[in-house]
Amino acid sequence: MWSAARSTTVLAMAVSMIVAVGQGAAQSPGRVAATIPLNEEGPIAPVTTHHRLDLSDGRQIQYRATWFEHVLSDSAGLEQATISATAYVREGDGAGGPDRPILFLFNGGPGASSSPLHMNGLGPKRLGEPDAGGRRGVVDNQETLLDVADLVFIDPVGTGFSRPLRPDGGKAYWSADGDAGAALALMQNWLVRERWLKAPLYLVGESYGGYRLALMAKEMADLPVAGLVLISPALDFGTPPDQEAINALPSMAVAAWLQHRAEGDQRSSAQVWEEARGFAQGAYASMLQQGSARSPADGARLASQMANMLHLPDAMIAESNLRIETQDFLEHVVQGKLLGRLDTRVIVPARPKPTSPGLPAAANDPALGLGTSNVIISESIGRYLREELQVPTARDYFSLTLDVNFAWDFRPASMRPPF
Repeated sequence: MWSAARSTTVLAMAVSMIVAVGQGAAQSPGRVAATIPLNEEGPIAPVTTHHRLDLSDGRQIQYRATWFEHVLSDSAGLEQATISATAYVREGDGAGGPDRPILFLFNGGPGASSSPLHMNGLGPKRLGEPDAGGRRGVVDNQETLLDVADLVFIDPVGTGFSRPLRPDGGKAYWSADGDAGAALALMQNWLVRERWLKAPLYLVGESYGGYRLALMAKEMADLPVAGLVLISPALDFGTPPDQEAINALPSMAVAAWLQHRAEGDQRSSAQVWEEARGFAQGAYASMLQQGSARSPADGARLASQMANMLHLPDAMIAESNLRIETQDFLEHVVQGKLLGRLDTRVIVPARPKPTSPGLPAAANDPALGLGTSNVIISESIGRYLREELQVPTARDYFSLTLDVNFAWDFRPASMRPPF
């Protein structure tokens, strides 16, 4: 049995302030998705290469890496799109066996590839620091879970190298149930091909990936699923505003503390979090529940407490009715600066908000790096897959695409019009 405890720091990725860039934006009036590139090369056969990872404790891991894609067809058998993944399987000492776990991993979005978990978290390689020219290579990842489990990182349709095969070929898979079915089909295909139908399976989903996991779970009764790992999951898209405010307050408090930590403050971020959580679930929740029944004096007193915790003006908190929007916090917690939404350690000079029609303010996130485009293309990951893993493709690697996000349909199949 693998242990998640050894990778706690890797899995603790900014917790409740990680929110999909376009969450709540899909299907918004007036927002039209750009044309998403097609797979004009046709499906590519699986490609396998062999590698060695040197761990800091002197151990070595021999493994094979396989990039593959699964063709998705409609009910009439017409090929519509491909969904792809990168699998890492240990070889030599510690390899194989019916008891060695397999982890299937994906990020969220919708419209996000698996690159954060793959190349910044749990894969055997991670992105290195940029060189003088800004080019990033890959280096061995000492925090990988490959020593204790085999890993399969899934890129949903429209992300990574996964592409529609025909116009509107991705439409069926840019929906909650279609997306979940596509990921499950890829998993089943890989397990049958590898003949590992009895190994314990763990599924790992981050953000919207947690929602995807919940939808997949009802169809996995025939698989040996040993557990689900939810990383800051987006499971409830209808959270009431008061509960959203309560949930966000501890993350805001930690971010503010990191930027304004007083000299001599010996608290850890975990301690700051716990203090803020107690306040959020206690006095703060109680005050919000009073609504218009709370006295002005009580409201002013709580606003002052929040101001000290969040390093925001009392008046700003009072005017917001004690509910600070995430974007307002990021823009005002440090004067003249903008904090990252996905990673609040990233801080840049304040800049104009996006001007593209319908683009959410979160797209201006300095930790995201979208710029003026709807798509983040990772040249580094694309180069790694082409050169080290020898994937024969000229496709760009899409780390994130808002075009997929904007095309998303959350309605169940029974409520959508026919294609």
